[in-house]
Amino acid sequence: MKLTFKPKPFSAALCAVSILAASTAQAQSTLLELKSTIQNAQRKNIAFFSITGGTSHYNWVLSIGQELGQRGHTFYFLSADEDAKYGEPFTLVKTVPTGPSVDQRTMDTTVFEDPNFTFFQFMKPLLDSMFINFSKDFTFAKNFFAENQIDLVICDHIAESCVEAAIASNLPFIVTATADYTKESSAPYINNDIMIMKNPTTENESIATRFNNKFVMPLKGFYHLLPTMRGLVAQKKLLGIDAKLEDPYKKWQHSLKLVNNLYGFTAPRPMSPMVEMVGPIIPKKYKPLTPDLQSFLDAHKKVAYVAFGQSSVPSTNNIRLLLTAVMNGIERGALDGFLWATVGATMDRFPSEIKTLSGKTYLMQDIFNQVYPHMRMEKWTPQTAVLLHPSTTLFVSHGGLGSWYESMYAGKRMIMYPFYGDQPLNANAIESSGLGAIMRPYFNPEQAANLVCTVANSEDIGRNVQRYQALVHIHSDHGILRGANIIEEVLYTSKDGRLPHRETADKRMTYIKAHNIDIWCLFGVAILLSVATIGVFCVGTWKLIRSRSLVKQRKTKQS
Repeated sequence: MKLTFKPKPFSAALCAVSILAASTAQAQSTLLELKSTIQNAQRKNIAFFSITGGTSHYNWVLSIGQELGQRGHTFYFLSADEDAKYGEPFTLVKTVPTGPSVDQRTMDTTVFEDPNFTFFQFMKPLLDSMFINFSKDFTFAKNFFAENQIDLVICDHIAESCVEAAIASNLPFIVTATADYTKESSAPYINNDIMIMKNPTTENESIATRFNNKFVMPLKGFYHLLPTMRGLVAQKKLLGIDAKLEDPYKKWQHSLKLVNNLYGFTAPRPMSPMVEMVGPIIPKKYKPLTPDLQSFLDAHKKVAYVAFGQSSVPSTNNIRLLLTAVMNGIERGALDGFLWATVGATMDRFPSEIKTLSGKTYLMQDIFNQVYPHMRMEKWTPQTAVLLHPSTTLFVSHGGLGSWYESMYAGKRMIMYPFYGDQPLNANAIESSGLGAIMRPYFNPEQAANLVCTVANSEDIGRNVQRYQALVHIHSDHGILRGANIIEEVLYTSKDGRLPHRETADKRMTYIKAHNIDIWCLFGVAILLSVATIGVFCVGTWKLIRSRSLVKQRKTKQS
């Protein structure tokens, strides 16, 4: 008797799946892990040099330096004695004091109330103070680079001595900045010159404003700042530097520019491969609230936080306008308290009393003595912690980029009172993006109070702030890593101080060829020759036809 066995379809399928799974497992067990060989490369020495500036110039670069230190590199922070404190929180950064700093007095903003005060009256003494130590800083940096076998230099964008020392030492260098001031990140519709940076773009500027910014302001700048620039050139020549009056950006053209910014905080535009935006880099560690501040904020639900950074001291008129507006906001129910970080503003800077629109009068001495439970004056506050507290709903600020980043990270709407530098630019961008509004110095108490209430209660502003909060959280998460990666790219790929793989082809071509002027000229000549040929043909044809017509007419007359 013959027995036959036919496997069931399900059993066959199960068997096939088992065999496939076993084969896949065996294949996976033979896979190798891809590892970066750059981690085994020789570690490098990096020096970051900045002559002045504060947290917006230092902290984000030092955060990248900390990451590079974790990767095994040696990262030096060269700064004036007074600024060495900024390096303390970064344990893997070696801080090197360079000597006494330039004059860093806080800016008395009362001068801006003078209608005759010009931008150049502000800019010239600032540049004079920055360049006064050029010779000392150049010599110190150059010697330090040689003695410590520095492989890469990172220069803050206002550290002219650092750039010159790097060039003299034949070292590659990176330029750092919080805004994209460079020619590589410009466009005809972008305002990225410090003299005209009031609006991000020319989109809403009149033809008169654009003409003034394009032609008049540069001429005024050249006239007013020429003595300062000549003095700097003279200092350079005494040090043996081949110096002349020229655009400082020209020396940066072959170096990478690292910018702590991102689209949304700066206007979108075509970007050169020599510019990398890695922002916003926000320090991940911050100081907590003091017990008193914690109790104050916990006891409120809608607090306005007022702070103007480390370098600006509002005038008495500024303080009166803003303080009255916030207090009117409290009386109208848009707020239930305020916290004011006075920093450089002493008691005598404040008006003796504040009178609100309701007719109530508040003595400033009583506010400082905390007589009123909803009003708090503090010499210093941990800004990040204050903004992250859920009771803080509104940030009244001067408009510094770092403050803008922190405010959006915490999801807080803003009222801006800008003074100088990039502050007017940031303020206009914040207002046009629907993240807050600008308090104008000419506002009357009613207008100022209405502005506070509108910003505090606006649902549209709240939604826009949420969008920007997501933007900041997404980009700040890996900004430090990106910055460190880019610096390592320069460390391991630069050739004779340049990055050939990033340089666009036009850098190796004549202007005429790079902009196709030659072929357009050729095309124009071809068109002219074609038109001339057609013209000659038409004229010849016309003459031939006419001559035949005349012959015919003569024959007709003769007959």
